[in-house]
Amino acid sequence: MAIAPDFRKDWKIALLLLILELSSRSGKSSLKRLHVIHWAVRTSNHQHQFEQTRNADVPLFAFKVRLEPAFSRAIEFAEAQKLAEWVEGDRVQITELGRSLAKQIIKNEVMQDEVAFLTRIGKSVTETEAIKLITGSRIA
Repeated sequence: MAIAPDFRKDWKIALLLLILELSSRSGKSSLKRLHVIHWAVRTSNHQHQFEQTRNADVPLFAFKVRLEPAFSRAIEFAEAQKLAEWVEGDRVQITELGRSLAKQIIKNEVMQDEVAFLTRIGKSVTETEAIKLITGSRIA
């Protein structure tokens, strides 16, 4: 039976590593921020809504963040595989092994749409912005 990529744990682990490598300062991010970026990158529609909301072109409620339990489990699997680790209590940091795998994903041109989006937003999504997107507060 075919399973959509965003339901596969391997895809979620790879996406986690790409978020930490391409869109997180020092390869480290809070769980809330990871969930926001994960939700934004999932589909082209989410990407568009996220960017419009950040640019204040649309009302904040146009981008609805969902904290997905399967993504949290993917973080646990990544930690078990020594690809990421918890630091400072509530932050996830990529390990050297995880960084190596993320670079291979990028080099082999796998997950090109996700890499393009994460490269485009870079490390610009702040913790404050992520919390505002989750709570529905005005960003600008």
